[in-house]
Amino acid sequence: MPSPPPRTPTESQASSNRAKVFKVLDADEINKDWAQSPGLTKRSTQALHDVGMLRTWNDGQVLLSRGQPTSAAWLVVSGRIRISVITQEGEEQLIRWMLPGEIAGLSSVFAQANNPADMVSHGITQVLHIERARLIELIGRDPLVALDLLRILGLRINQLFDNLADQGMHSLELRVWASLERIAKYNSTVVPDGVMLRVSQSDLAQASSASRQRVNQQLRHFQEQGLIRLGYRNIVLLRKDPNR
Repeated sequence: MPSPPPRTPTESQASSNRAKVFKVLDADEINKDWAQSPGLTKRSTQALHDVGMLRTWNDGQVLLSRGQPTSAAWLVVSGRIRISVITQEGEEQLIRWMLPGEIAGLSSVFAQANNPADMVSHGITQVLHIERARLIELIGRDPLVALDLLRILGLRINQLFDNLADQGMHSLELRVWASLERIAKYNSTVVPDGVMLRVSQSDLAQASSASRQRVNQQLRHFQEQGLIRLGYRNIVLLRKDPNR
């Protein structure tokens, strides 16, 4: 039986480099918090800055429209990006907010497919554009960046299934609460009595596929039950009191 052809020095060196990277992988970085964080690690962010181009967008500017071809991924550096789609009834449905440290466009870039949603800048927003060729080259030589991007794609797939499940709920109460929990996973801040969601009632109404008036009534019902606290453009999911 003929022996396999010898590996070229380039192949051997690349394999050795990958092995070294995984051997020194910090175990503290691969933990539950890392797995659930919607943002990239500092290491991955720096690596992307080295190969990307920074651009600034004004409030309300459309970065990409649904169905538009794209050859770049987008990393939010500052500001926010609104991700939404227009339904068959002509109504906007909010998918999520992109916050600093989060990346978009991975599925379109890797699959060379059109952009699946509208992306609009909210306020002055700085975005790092990473062209497909540079991104592919980076993940080919840096397995930690590749692993981080795979994690982000996995979270987005899970979020997609969460969105589909929420839309199938007939009860407004269930839809609104499910939307609150989903937003809390990706866009919230811990406060002394719970977690604060940075979301307006209008955005929540779009995420729940309901009118703002009906969602407002449901939120006030939740507040009366001691489940939430309403604020200006924010909602706090209250922590349960163990003494109750």
